[in-house]
Amino acid sequence: MTSFKRSAVALAATAAMQGALAQAVEAELPAINIQAGQDRDSLQLDNKSSSASRLGITLRETPASVEILSQDLMQERGARTLSEALRSTAGMAGGGPPSSPTTLSLRGFTNVLYLYDGVRMSGAGVTNRVEDTWNYERIEVLKGPASVLQGDSAIGGIVNFQTKRPDRNNPGREALLSYGSYGSTRAAVGLGGAVGETGAYRIDYSRNDTRVGTIARNSEKLEHLTTGLSFDLARATRLDLSFDYSRDEGHAYWGTPLIPGSLSTRPTSVVSTPDGRVIDRRIAQNNYNILDDRNQSEAYWLRARITSRVTPEWTLRNEFTANKVDRLWRNSESAVFSAPGSITRDQTQIAHDQRYLANRLDASHEGRIGALANKLVIGGEFSKTDFDNTRRFSNGSATTNASLRVPLFDPAVGTYNDDPALMAGGGNRTNFTSDVHSTSVFAEDALKLTKAWTLVGGLRHDRVDVDRSVTDLNLGSFSAFGTKYTANSVRLGTVYDLSSESSVYAQYTNATIPVGSLFLLSAGNAAFPQSRGKQFEAGFKQSAGEVEWTAAAYHISLDNVLSRDANNANLTVNNGSQSSRGVELSAAWRATKQLTLSGNVAALDARFDSLVEAGGVSRVGNTPPNVPERVANLFANYRFRDLPLDLFLSVNHTGPMYTDNANQIRINGHTTADIAASYRIKPALLTLRVRNLTDKLYASYAGRATSQVLLAPGRTFELSAKFDF
Repeated sequence: MTSFKRSAVALAATAAMQGALAQAVEAELPAINIQAGQDRDSLQLDNKSSSASRLGITLRETPASVEILSQDLMQERGARTLSEALRSTAGMAGGGPPSSPTTLSLRGFTNVLYLYDGVRMSGAGVTNRVEDTWNYERIEVLKGPASVLQGDSAIGGIVNFQTKRPDRNNPGREALLSYGSYGSTRAAVGLGGAVGETGAYRIDYSRNDTRVGTIARNSEKLEHLTTGLSFDLARATRLDLSFDYSRDEGHAYWGTPLIPGSLSTRPTSVVSTPDGRVIDRRIAQNNYNILDDRNQSEAYWLRARITSRVTPEWTLRNEFTANKVDRLWRNSESAVFSAPGSITRDQTQIAHDQRYLANRLDASHEGRIGALANKLVIGGEFSKTDFDNTRRFSNGSATTNASLRVPLFDPAVGTYNDDPALMAGGGNRTNFTSDVHSTSVFAEDALKLTKAWTLVGGLRHDRVDVDRSVTDLNLGSFSAFGTKYTANSVRLGTVYDLSSESSVYAQYTNATIPVGSLFLLSAGNAAFPQSRGKQFEAGFKQSAGEVEWTAAAYHISLDNVLSRDANNANLTVNNGSQSSRGVELSAAWRATKQLTLSGNVAALDARFDSLVEAGGVSRVGNTPPNVPERVANLFANYRFRDLPLDLFLSVNHTGPMYTDNANQIRINGHTTADIAASYRIKPALLTLRVRNLTDKLYASYAGRATSQVLLAPGRTFELSAKFDF
């Protein structure tokens, strides 16, 4: 059965489930009222964000830079995956390798914490995957350090992926079908409505089969099922249940190698290096990965939340989460040019078995302190992660490299070779276990000093216990070790309303991050304390007639970064530091009744303030890898007055960035454009979209080795139909 047929069967099955659920509906569903564009034409400053605060305050009242990407906005911009959606926000860029494909840079750092419906994704830097945007109602992005809200790892910011939830007052039945270049297909369905006198349900299923025809054997197959059931247990107590399932697999592409300029006959301007290495267009379509590569994941989420209004002022919430994920990578990831005309490769096989449990309890109060209005949240949470990891690496010896080497042109890449001789040596055949226990207590408060002046503060204390074991099959050794971390995080901010439409804010906040992934922490690194970051930020937010805009200026510093001792380069110490400072502007303008313009621009200066690497080489003043210092987006939508037709244009400019700490390999900046035309034929919205209109050849991220880069897809076409029924 083809992928497209399987998608059609899944859509039919979900529609049948809708029929069964409809029999349980005791009250007639209200008529569907579709208001296109209601979330697309503003910055949503009067909407609330649970990612930026648990206090239930709006973006305008929050002393921080926050962006919300609604489902309507993602559809308008043609964002099929979470990474595509995020790259349209102010200052975000990247996309990551297949090992962590949703890794993006924000405010000078690639340490961004990801949440799934407000629950932190355990080990997100190691475990995040590609997912379709269909299942998500919105994505919220909080910029800058934010450990006070969610614990460690939130240096660049927090991204919260919020799935579509049950809502009996907003029932919906919708579907999507699309077909694109190289046989790419996408199909999805969403059903929701009322159940009984107080209940509601929601079911969404999506299947995405994307093929990048401009690069050989580069594809993704995504499946995602999200469900929700919500009902009243008592008059003031509501229970929300959800079960979600996702699976992805595909053929992985890990990057295109740089070759000497003297060998190139079709050089490009994708990269610049001091020694003249280039990306040659003759190999831009090559994928040096093995033929039987594996890149797959399967995940289950189970969540239950009880919300009870105990008194008119006090509300209690308890949320329980269980998550299980299995992942497998089997690839040749590194592709490095070797003279006179070959590619030296490695070989890797990694498997994850992850189990995650978390529970969060909080109480919120809305009332007064004396004559002053006040909002307060206090709570605590506990989480436990069991992580089993098998790792197999080729050893890089001359014999092994020779057996894995292939010609630069027309490579016969072969299949995975499981000969243990290729993996000889310590550390190349290991089994890891990691147990991570986290306990936290937190509090947030918003106090109205005057009608126009609000103070917002937060405190959090975290304790993290890590137990690790390493079995080395080659050495026949076993070691076990552990460490404990404690951290205190704080936010102190203020918002002052200059008028009902304008406000200024300022805040101080901090964050912590382990010196390495807790799941992969080495015994040596376990002895070091966490890295600590802090941010000062000031900004302005305004809604003025048909224009909304925000501006933010910030400075972030991160200390306790691993480095080499300046006096003895053989010793690792944690006296390194890096920083970034920058400005961000976002705006949305309803220029006429037909024309809407929006966009953002971010400019920053990111640098290592103190860093010594092997050989005693200093990297002070260099820019961290995969961090562009200039990013800008422009979006235009024109709605015809007398025709059910919309025209859409988006332009992105991403400045240069580096693949290495030495800043020797520069990925040059690029500017791309997408266009789309949408025509409404009830009940369908037909859209023809062209991505990368000028067929620009550019790189979006560093590859597995610093001397290879990930080339972005070329020009593609897509025809889609979205149905509301």
